[in-house]
Amino acid sequence: MLLQRELAPSSGFTIQTFNGGELRVRGLEVAIDANLVRSSNLSWLMRATFYRDRSKVVELPVPAFRTGGFGTALGAFEIREGESATQVVANVIEGDSSVVRRVGDANPDFKLGFANELRVGPLSFFGLLDWQQGGTLINLTNLLYDFGQNTADFDTDPQYVTTIGPIVVNDTLTLGERRIRGFGLETRPFIEDATYVKLRELTVSYDVPQTLLQGLLGTAINGATVSLSGRNLVTWTDYSGLDPEVSNFGNQAIARNIDVAPFPPSRSFWLSVNVRF
Repeated sequence: MLLQRELAPSSGFTIQTFNGGELRVRGLEVAIDANLVRSSNLSWLMRATFYRDRSKVVELPVPAFRTGGFGTALGAFEIREGESATQVVANVIEGDSSVVRRVGDANPDFKLGFANELRVGPLSFFGLLDWQQGGTLINLTNLLYDFGQNTADFDTDPQYVTTIGPIVVNDTLTLGERRIRGFGLETRPFIEDATYVKLRELTVSYDVPQTLLQGLLGTAINGATVSLSGRNLVTWTDYSGLDPEVSNFGNQAIARNIDVAPFPPSRSFWLSVNVRF
């Protein structure tokens, strides 16, 4: 872990970069392959993968510091001895003041993958399903929508009176107005659960009969398979944004799960022909 510490000005230097600290990651990974059915005309192969891991900053020779994100008013990540390296901290209202508290962890509780291959005669089917449970997501796209007053629930009239410390003094405010009134003091309205289930891929393939190939093309063709595939077909999630699998800063080890006006995920379809000579 590359860290920085301040030095006495009398040394002629102000900051020293050094390799310090200790990070521990413990996890579990399990993979299972099962031939559920296997015969001359019918086969069914299932593959399942499971993994979870937990990190902990075991030793930190400098004071706790924050990294990634846009500050605690919008959610950030805090490196602190004895805590997870991916914990999310943000401003929350307690009593009559705003304080920084842990509001979640970008690391999910676990991930599961299910892949199935089913063959019935010349037809074969493949499906891949992904399930992520848990994980904290900072939805700053909704914050931008609030500023533009076009969030889906901006004009919703709450059925209950909610006060945020000394901030809300008018209980007639709409949900969007309440969130804007608490901007910079209360970040939790933009903290969401990143749980999702995704149908990653679905493929249907057909092996063209050899007799048909020989009748049309002669003996030069030894086989052909026609496949139709769809990718990123369906996502089941309670996340209010476009896609819970999002990261504004790319593939980062820590500063991920931040949603800032991303492009929506694409859905694609593929038709392919595989010819064997």
